[in-house]
Amino acid sequence: MKKICTGCKRNRKIGKFAKDLSRKDGKRIYCRDCIREINRKYRLTPMGRIKYRKSVYKWKRNNRSAIGVYNKAYYKRKKHIILYNKKARLETESIMIVDKFDDRPLYCNKPPNRQVIEINPKRK
Repeated sequence: MKKICTGCKRNRKIGKFAKDLSRKDGKRIYCRDCIREINRKYRLTPMGRIKYRKSVYKWKRNNRSAIGVYNKAYYKRKKHIILYNKKARLETESIMIVDKFDDRPLYCNKPPNRQVIEINPKRK
C-alpha cells in the first residue's frame, strides 16, 4: 500500500509514515524523512534551540545513573588513549592516538601538523 507525502510529493510506502490515529488511514500526512527535516529546521530557530536544550537537560537529569554507567565503561575502554593524549597535550607532542573503531579522535582540537596513530585495542 502506498501514500503520497504532502511535504515531498512522493508516492511512498505506508511504512514510511508515522502513526496518527486522528486521520482516516491512521498515518501522518508527512513521511518520516519530511518530519525529520521539519524538526531539524525548527531546532535551528531560537525557540527551537531553547526547547531542545531544555529537553536534553531534562533527559540527562532523569537518566543520571545510566549516563554514569556508560561513562565509566567508556573510560575503562579508552583509558589508555585518554591518558596518553592528555600527556601528549601537556608535553605538546605532535602525536595523537585514535581508536580504530571510532573514527573520531578523542582529542579533537588538534593542530594541522599533528601525527595520528591508529590503535586496535582488544575488546571484551
